[in-house]
Amino acid sequence: MSATTVTPPTTGPHICIVGGGIIGVCTAYYLSLHPSLPSNASISIIEATAVASGASGKAGGLLAEDWHGGATAGLAKLSYRLHAELAQEFGGEKEWGFRKVDTLSITTDATGNSKKASPVDWLPRGTVLASRVLGTTATTSQVHPELFTKYLLEKFLEKPRTSLIHGSATGLALSDATTPESLTITTPSGASQSVPCTTLILAAGPWTGRVAEKLLPAKAAAKCKVDGQRAHSIVLESKEASSLSAHALFTDMTLQDGSSAEPEVYCRPDGTAYICGQSDNEPLPATTADVTPSPAAITTLHAQARTLSPHLDVSSSTGATVRAEQACFLPLSHRGTPLIGAVPGVKDVYVASGHSCWGICNAPGTGKVLSELVLEGKAKSANVTALAP
Repeated sequence: MSATTVTPPTTGPHICIVGGGIIGVCTAYYLSLHPSLPSNASISIIEATAVASGASGKAGGLLAEDWHGGATAGLAKLSYRLHAELAQEFGGEKEWGFRKVDTLSITTDATGNSKKASPVDWLPRGTVLASRVLGTTATTSQVHPELFTKYLLEKFLEKPRTSLIHGSATGLALSDATTPESLTITTPSGASQSVPCTTLILAAGPWTGRVAEKLLPAKAAAKCKVDGQRAHSIVLESKEASSLSAHALFTDMTLQDGSSAEPEVYCRPDGTAYICGQSDNEPLPATTADVTPSPAAITTLHAQARTLSPHLDVSSSTGATVRAEQACFLPLSHRGTPLIGAVPGVKDVYVASGHSCWGICNAPGTGKVLSELVLEGKAKSANVTALAP
């Protein structure tokens, strides 16, 4: 899976996908499988830093089939099915921690003494005030997003005429001012290379808007407005490996001091718990390599985890150890829904970004429909008309 500067293809179309996160990788994968892909076509992923180094490597990985609004409901249903099919085909349970989970909403109060039974064994008695089912193993699942993305990338790179290029897309030459002709890529060392580019797909997560401004005419770039919001997470490994059950929890907590909190907790099959929350409005940095967490936000997440369960207490010799303390930026579009489709004002340029917290869930479906849009001119597997930029 080594990133490289490739020899530009001399014949045939060359599809360039800017962004090596889960959306870009899924798009590349499904393009490589599409029966209408010309035999002489090449596909390259261009990644500025490292594959799955943003939200694709630091998200929780919850998958939900039926939690989505009208604009994305069909896409989510398709994507949920594709996640299950990929897991069955490639052994996802072992390779990227795929499993079905029960998802609960729980209300807890650390200041009280509830008489209700805890719905989850590893939550202490006396703290759970209420719980309700949000999803069952029929409708909610999980993946480890970084492992999933990197595994699917390997499968993509097994196909002929595919490549991963390490560098930033810094310029786009257009023929007739509208059609991609070549893409300029600047490597981390500062060297530049021009590669043919007959189709361009922007899938750079929260950096998509910035990339569009660099590459596209102003009116076209304005249709690709995506920015980011920083969100924090910690990953804790329980010292009792079998203590954490196959649950995802959406919490409404009252802490010892009377304050409230709403962290989300996703237990993983490797004995870890992913705990997230604490979003803020920190400006989007230049690259994923420049993303750093707020120490205060990380401290707050640890306090919430410790209050929720002794199994998540890193200060206890029998609790947990820290596997990660991190932050990422969620991609948010100017419209509030993902942007998936052809970019108006230019030819053979597409965008796939702005999925917010649902990028992991909806990535396979996005890749599938985008492969259809690019190679057939129409999305057939799901109706994404409302998501067109």
